[in-house]
Amino acid sequence: MKEPARILLIDDQKSVAEVLGALLKCCNATLDYAPDGTRGLQRVKQQRPDLIFLDIMMPGLDGYAVCRYLKEDPETRDIPVVFLSAGQDKDVTRGREAGGDFFIGKPFVSREIVEVFERFVTNAD
Repeated sequence: MKEPARILLIDDQKSVAEVLGALLKCCNATLDYAPDGTRGLQRVKQQRPDLIFLDIMMPGLDGYAVCRYLKEDPETRDIPVVFLSAGQDKDVTRGREAGGDFFIGKPFVSREIVEVFERFVTNAD
């Protein structure tokens, strides 16, 4: 049996982790959670996730700063980063400028999460 995909969620709302974790169980994936950008960057270094879901508005380092850091580091630049935000079109533009690979609005629907997982993890194999 194939190893489960490693997914990291960096979001200051624990409830998002609960929903995302339940959705990803059907995709042969495990979810790790970090409640802020600093701890998220630490987790990336520790576990090397296959995909990162990243909130934009968080205390401390915001999602844009976290994404820029990840994309500037040769060891992490190839990890897909999917922004999750209740924001607006300007957030999508700023997310792309920071190096984000995709954007999903909050509240999200389960189909979007599964499609993104398939696009960046399943089809990447």
